[in-house]
Amino acid sequence: MIDGKQLWKQRFIAHFHEIKRYLRYMLNDHLLFVLLIGIGAGAVFYKRWVDELESFPYAFVASLFFSFFLTRSPVRTLSKEADLVFLLPAEKALAPYFLRACIFSFVMQAYVLLMLLVAFTPLHLKFAESSWLLFFLGLLMLKAWNMMIEWKGNFFVEPLTHRLSFVARAMLNFLFVYFTLTKSFPFLVSLILIMAALILYFHKATKQKGLKWERLLEQERKRMHAFYRLANLFTDVPHLKQTVKRRKWLDFLLSFIGEKQENAYVYLHARTFFRAGDYFGIYVRLTIIGSLLIYAISYGKVLIAILFLYATALQLLPLFHHHRGHTLLQLYPLDDHQKKKSFFRFLFCLLTVQLLVFSLIVLWTESRLAALLSFAGGMFFLWIFLFIYTPKRWK
Repeated sequence: MIDGKQLWKQRFIAHFHEIKRYLRYMLNDHLLFVLLIGIGAGAVFYKRWVDELESFPYAFVASLFFSFFLTRSPVRTLSKEADLVFLLPAEKALAPYFLRACIFSFVMQAYVLLMLLVAFTPLHLKFAESSWLLFFLGLLMLKAWNMMIEWKGNFFVEPLTHRLSFVARAMLNFLFVYFTLTKSFPFLVSLILIMAALILYFHKATKQKGLKWERLLEQERKRMHAFYRLANLFTDVPHLKQTVKRRKWLDFLLSFIGEKQENAYVYLHARTFFRAGDYFGIYVRLTIIGSLLIYAISYGKVLIAILFLYATALQLLPLFHHHRGHTLLQLYPLDDHQKKKSFFRFLFCLLTVQLLVFSLIVLWTESRLAALLSFAGGMFFLWIFLFIYTPKRWK
């Protein structure tokens, strides 16, 4: 007889050690330093921005924002591929296992919800009519309701059922948050009755159904793959299958690399950056976010530009080890010194382009002097970080 409690304990401990192993590399000193400075600076500018606001559609914006995070309420089952064979016959005995999976998922998502609400606290205290604590309790109730509905969805195999469930829950979540913030209690009572009716419907509809284990396994596989992709930016992840995107429209940029022997590694790194993994996507996202932040804030534009250069450089450093262990690279008639030199030269070009974008945003919003200071400060940082600090640290 399978003991659901003991099985969950074993799975949870193994999962915890797996996550902990990669978090040691992800939450390194560099990233924590950037996060602390970025959060501190962002909090100051955010508070100043809120103080300057005279009116803001807080109820609508908060309802739209929280409805998305409330609707996405998956249950982490920590299931394995072999469960489809060995645990399927014992599904009824696994009730304690799935109960603990739901509790674990709720606690983790409630913590994320709390952090999001803390970020909205300055706006909430200034523009909301409802109590902060009561609003948070309402969000927790909504999260529990969404999680129950989403768990019951694992008993259905039809994709249309899941799509309709997602859309209906998103609309109900939006209306519930909006009516809570505006204190529209008669509408809230109506929504609560509709939600209770949906719970009863799914409970009755799934009484004679069994869990769709293929769906559980696919969901768990996607979540772990997303985590491994993030961890792969900091260290090698053997569980991750690398994906390659053609991006033919970027091939013309490779023509700027001269066809010389010493440019072999530059070409390899450039090809890898544009096609393999998510290096290109991270570079573009950080450039866009940094540009928007520099455009929005009134002070500290140079500091923000340097912080995003630093963050981008940290995310792209694993590109150097992307082909580690590839035997064909041993055929290159170039030594390791040339490989490092080529990599840092390529990374310097990428970050210089990013710095130019930031400097143009500063020029647009400030003055020529501010743009010049931003570019000069960024170039000085890149020179120190790429050609002095990082090579010494790698040795």
